[in-house]
Amino acid sequence: MESFEIQLLEDRFRIEPLENGLYRIMDGENKVGVIFPEPDGDQVKWATQDELEDGFVQQVGELITEHNM
Repeated sequence: MESFEIQLLEDRFRIEPLENGLYRIMDGENKVGVIFPEPDGDQVKWATQDELEDGFVQQVGELITEHNM
């Protein structure tokens, strides 16, 4: 998959899909972190192993989901 951009409030991030279902979040040339979807009942919860706020991870994950629809 090719990378794409998302807009979160006034910030723009580049999302780089990785082969294993992970998504790298980039701010310019700087890596913000990596997130991934996890099933949570009938919904999807977004998670990370990086030090990112849960709210940020969920918002970016929702934008990724919208892009992939």
